[in-house]
Amino acid sequence: MCAMRALVLLFTASIGFDGTAGDPHDLTREEIRDARKIYVAKCAKCHRFYEPKDYSEADWQMWMRKMNKASKLTEEQARLLTKYLDFYRAGRLPGRPQDKP
Repeated sequence: MCAMRALVLLFTASIGFDGTAGDPHDLTREEIRDARKIYVAKCAKCHRFYEPKDYSEADWQMWMRKMNKASKLTEEQARLLTKYLDFYRAGRLPGRPQDKP
């Protein structure tokens, strides 16, 4: 019984209060929504959507640095957008980055 209780405690500790996984490396639904808004508002304001998966890692990082600065993103916006697009590039988000979740 003690081992079962430990497993239950371990499982519940890994779940956030809002029902999302507690892993700090995951994106919450709110972060996905907010990052998508940034992507649509800031990136498409000046150019078409480019396919993030078409770039090498080095090229993608270079363009992200340049575009974060050019679009005048706050540090928090840049962090969230980068994380969002990195998730997409890794195949961890369904659809395209500009699609509504």
